[in-house]
Amino acid sequence: MGIQRFGVRSYAGGRVRHAAVIRAGKWIFGTGLRASDESGGIDAGVRRDAHPLSVPPRAQREAEFIFDRLRHDLAQAGSSLGHVVRVDQYYPHWSAVDPYHVARKNALGKVVAPSTSILVERLLNLDAQMDLQVLAVTQDSGLTPEPINVARVGAPKESGYSASLRVGDLVFVAGQLARDESGGLAPEAQVPAGQLWKGTRIKLETSYLVRQRLQPALQASGSDLDLVLKAQVYLSRVDDLPAFWQAWSEAFDGNVPPTTIVPVKHPGFGTQDAIIEVNVIAANESARDRIKQIECDVELVCPGMVPARAFDGLLFVSGLMAIDSTGVVAAARSDASMPFYQSNAAAEMADILGKAKAIFEAAGSDLTQVARALHFHTDLADFYDTYREWEKLIGDIGLPFSAIQVNERLFVPGTTLILDLWGFIPER
Repeated sequence: MGIQRFGVRSYAGGRVRHAAVIRAGKWIFGTGLRASDESGGIDAGVRRDAHPLSVPPRAQREAEFIFDRLRHDLAQAGSSLGHVVRVDQYYPHWSAVDPYHVARKNALGKVVAPSTSILVERLLNLDAQMDLQVLAVTQDSGLTPEPINVARVGAPKESGYSASLRVGDLVFVAGQLARDESGGLAPEAQVPAGQLWKGTRIKLETSYLVRQRLQPALQASGSDLDLVLKAQVYLSRVDDLPAFWQAWSEAFDGNVPPTTIVPVKHPGFGTQDAIIEVNVIAANESARDRIKQIECDVELVCPGMVPARAFDGLLFVSGLMAIDSTGVVAAARSDASMPFYQSNAAAEMADILGKAKAIFEAAGSDLTQVARALHFHTDLADFYDTYREWEKLIGDIGLPFSAIQVNERLFVPGTTLILDLWGFIPER
């Protein structure tokens, strides 16, 4: 059986079909969760236009709405809030984070799953204060989320999430910054005060968070770096990519797991001075033999990266861009004297989906089995053109997507989109 869709809603007069929740075997993906009503706009009860400053704060009302609807959608899909194993949040402004945490703790109880919170430019609803992704396990799987206490790798007490969590043979590690026990940037992750070039800042931060945060969290959960199935990396300085990649590749001895790298604005993270945040999913050591490397001839933003890894029916894909050895693909370059005859964003997505199709087919799946699609745009005005490229391939069955506006400049000149995909490989 392939994926099942729940909470499918049509927005903008039926022009966009969104699948809020996907069941992929024993896993549940909630994607693009916002406090939107059936039209796609923010719910009137959340807005309270006549009394917008009423209690609780607007951001808390949004979060409560999201978790209430998620509770319903998860139940339909065979899961519950108590089975959530990971949460990711995108906010246009930091002031929404603390009110959101109040609602999240009330909804999830004592165990808040590993979390990543990122500040971004815009969301699809311009008046939305948050966009959520959730990953959960089904109730009938027999699996129970098990938080792992990791010495010196705790989460801030205000947010209360677990730094690491194991469920079955998968390990989830929360977004990590190069923090020490004080909550600030560790001295080892910084260039010495008053110095300009005694160490490259992004390399120092990357190496510290890998060795002092990620690796201890993985090892405490029975895993390690060579068992990572997927990483998401957020950089708040786009020009740091080459030096970051040197440090990241070295950490994995050149065999880099599927990684999506996204440039965001600065400051982009809870620790204001930090310039990188990383989260990972990994397999337990006992399940090493079940990791399958998916080889496919597609151009990725950095060399030496595995295009995808498969594990127990889940497919973890590297971040995809419309690039080749010459830069942005030719199909996405319009004539400067005639720029109005095509949508470059649509051409980018067509190229990216061609790459994705090849990866999914190499893994024994297809694009109807996408469990989560994260669009990272330089400008959300491009979203609808890119969504229509999906429709050409999968129709209007409901796409489990979220679209986020990040930096105005990506890593390759002329590109406007990074696509982050998670998939399912059904038994044949």
